[in-house]
Amino acid sequence: MKVTITLRGTLKKYFGDDKERVYEVPEGCTCDEALKIAGIDYREIKNFGFVSVNNKRVMIDDRLNDGDLLKAFSKVSGG
Repeated sequence: MKVTITLRGTLKKYFGDDKERVYEVPEGCTCDEALKIAGIDYREIKNFGFVSVNNKRVMIDDRLNDGDLLKAFSKVSGG
């Protein structure tokens, strides 16, 4: 199945000039697994925030469906 992955905030640098990328992932793939296929290991990125699927915030271990839009966001801070 295919999913589109978009990185937001400071995570954008991991995709270079690409705003989003489409990946072929196995059926039943989780958000975490899809990000790993894209070369993103959220456990290794200290400013990793959260993920959303089809513009709804989800848990990192939620399963994806064909055609889903997975967005990964960095932590937000301000002052």
